[in-house]
Amino acid sequence: KQWYQRRVAITAGTHNPPFCDMTHFKVMGGNLFSRLSSKTLEDSKDVPLVAGRLPSYQNLEEGKTYLWCACGRSSEQPFCDGSHSCTNIKPLSFTPEKTKPRWLCTCKQTKNAPYCDASHLDVEVQTAVEGTSI
Repeated sequence: KQWYQRRVAITAGTHNPPFCDMTHFKVMGGNLFSRLSSKTLEDSKDVPLVAGRLPSYQNLEEGKTYLWCACGRSSEQPFCDGSHSCTNIKPLSFTPEKTKPRWLCTCKQTKNAPYCDASHLDVEVQTAVEGTSI
C-alpha cells in the first residue's frame, strides 16, 4: 500500500493514473527520446557538453595551477586532458589561493567557473544525458 501511494504521488500529473505516461517530460521542454537521438558529441564546437550531473569534490593545493575542462569532453573530469582540441572551447587555468577542498563544476553550466554554483540542480541539467549539450 505504501509503495502504491508513493507511486501515485509521483505520477500525479499523468493522464493514465497510477501509471507514468511521460507527462513530466513535457514540463522539461521536450521529449527525452528526441533529445537522446538528436544530440551527439558533434552537436557544436562552441557548446560545452554535460560531463556530469553532480560536482566533483577536489582537494586543491595553494599555488598549484590547474586546467579545468570547460568543453565537457575530458575523460579526466573536472580537469582537462586535451580533448577540447576538436572544439573552439579552451580550458580554464586557475590557481587556488588556499589549500582546501572545493566543489568543481562538471555540468559546465556554472556562472562561477571552475567552481560549482548549483547550476546542476536545473531540470535541464538533471535530465540531460551525459555527453550531450543542453
